[in-house]
Amino acid sequence: MANDLKSKVKDLQEAKRDFVKAAKQATVKLGREYDRLNARLKQANARAKQTQAQLKIKAKRLAEISKSSAGKTRVELRSQVTKLKTTASAAKEEAGNIRKELGVVRKDLADARHHLSHALHVDRAIVKLETAMARRKAARKKAA
Repeated sequence: MANDLKSKVKDLQEAKRDFVKAAKQATVKLGREYDRLNARLKQANARAKQTQAQLKIKAKRLAEISKSSAGKTRVELRSQVTKLKTTASAAKEEAGNIRKELGVVRKDLADARHHLSHALHVDRAIVKLETAMARRKAARKKAA
């Protein structure tokens, strides 16, 4: 019976170690993913802002060109403005998609941190059980 108890305690400690290890790994991986997505979001926002600024400059320049100016320049500027509009909308769309992904990763990271916290509190519960078992064993020896 003592060997059976020892093996069960050993199995419990191994399971606890595996649980803590898995929780830590998940937390670290999700933290990295969160940081990576956050960096991508900042880049997408910067790209959108830069494209918007370029678009304003080109549109202003296009408005300043008189009708008597070279038609080729007007056509070229119009095509650049159109390209910038599509680029800006694509950058905004990408930033929106990244925000959605980031929300999911943020939730998963919070869950992983919660599980890690729970895993670390399992140690305290095991210590309490071992203490209670030691008391019972001491009480039996005293009674006998």
